[in-house]
Amino acid sequence: MNRILRILTAFFVISTIGISLSYAETIWDKRQKASQGIGEKQESIESASSQEKSTSPIPLDEIIIPNQYGSIIETHEGTNGKLIIHIQDAHANYEAQKNIAGIVEILILDHNLELILREGGSTNANFSHLRSMASLDARKKAADKLLMDATIAGEDYLEISSDYPMVFQGIEDRALYDENRGALWEMDKFKDAASEYVNKLILAADSIKAKLYNQDLLALDKDRKDYENEDADLLAYYKSLYAIMQKRNIDTAGFPNFSNLIKINELEQKIDFTKINDKTATDEENAVYDEYQASLRKLNVSKLFKEEPLIENKIQEAVSENSDQKTLYRISKALSIMDKMLNVKLVPEEYSYFLENKTDFDAQKWSDFLKKKSNELGLDLKVSEDYYAVKDNMPTIEKFYATAGERDNVFIKKSEERMKKDNIESAILIAGGFHTPNLTQLLTEKDYSYIVISPKVLTKTDDNIYRQTLKRTWLPEK
Repeated sequence: MNRILRILTAFFVISTIGISLSYAETIWDKRQKASQGIGEKQESIESASSQEKSTSPIPLDEIIIPNQYGSIIETHEGTNGKLIIHIQDAHANYEAQKNIAGIVEILILDHNLELILREGGSTNANFSHLRSMASLDARKKAADKLLMDATIAGEDYLEISSDYPMVFQGIEDRALYDENRGALWEMDKFKDAASEYVNKLILAADSIKAKLYNQDLLALDKDRKDYENEDADLLAYYKSLYAIMQKRNIDTAGFPNFSNLIKINELEQKIDFTKINDKTATDEENAVYDEYQASLRKLNVSKLFKEEPLIENKIQEAVSENSDQKTLYRISKALSIMDKMLNVKLVPEEYSYFLENKTDFDAQKWSDFLKKKSNELGLDLKVSEDYYAVKDNMPTIEKFYATAGERDNVFIKKSEERMKKDNIESAILIAGGFHTPNLTQLLTEKDYSYIVISPKVLTKTDDNIYRQTLKRTWLPEK
């Protein structure tokens, strides 16, 4: 075992997949847990009695992922006769990678899928030739240690520790990938100074909120912080948003998935599942359960998350009483997003907000406003004016996220080329969760059927290991 471990370590240290933009910690983990919970409920209800004939090469309802590995969080029936099964990569998280290996194994065994498309390389480099170096047991032990160290990914673990037929294809453009990774290296040069400045302003903003915000804005701010600090789960946070919306008569009609989740929770409280399971429920109770099932089927988790920031903004607009409150809210939101941008913990909706509201991300204006309000309110806060740490480096920050988005188009192009070459209709695509919304949009435009699978993640990702894995070198060309 020691020999195979030394050989594999030497090989992988210079060849591990590099930039894999998952959500890392914070909201990513919370959304993973919420997605899995909803996915498990959706999988447990009965299938619709009548469905249109599937055009997917594998009927979508026949793809079942055991709850121990993860959950299906989104499906789409396309018309071009091709299917992409997208597994969200929670990079550098041992539990998630082990579960990704389990998901891939299920897809191989149940549906004979062999082609695995993945970010981090552009060739068909693989490690099947290492299988002859040791016994299966020795390979499993060696691969497990490398997986725990985040030296390899879940699909690599499965290839080393099994004899399943597996074909890999990197779906990157080398130049674009290097540009993306280079921007991350540049970000690391100023990240600490910029993060320190941002966090000082967050503390100053919190002090000013106590004096400037009204009760509803304070409640909204507290509920968001409780959610981000893991003092409240996603459902609890959404219920608090709903309570404010009811209090202020804010229409929820534009947020169908949010409204549906609230409805599902309310219906759930009325259902005696024991009676449903043992067939002793009354007609009225069965009717409530049928409504519950129908609501669960309609719930789209990915679209639910897209509605979240829109709801927060609508509430803020409704409860803010003056321009200072609105400005402070927008500055606080920009500071929170900038902190996540610097630490590569951004969710797609936050990046979209950044693109749509770039004028809110003027670091000097943050300092100027907070300093002015501190003086007016008699707080005498020492507001940092080291705005240059962010302002001077915005081009690098923007470049990193812009090139990450550009890679999505390459992913789809390279995937199509390989599937056409192999003359196959279905494949697995493993990429970080940050890429999911754009990838699914591109697949929809090209009429692909797709399934998004979120691996089960209950343990936190080590920030240091995660960031180092983002900067590892390119997969070797073969």
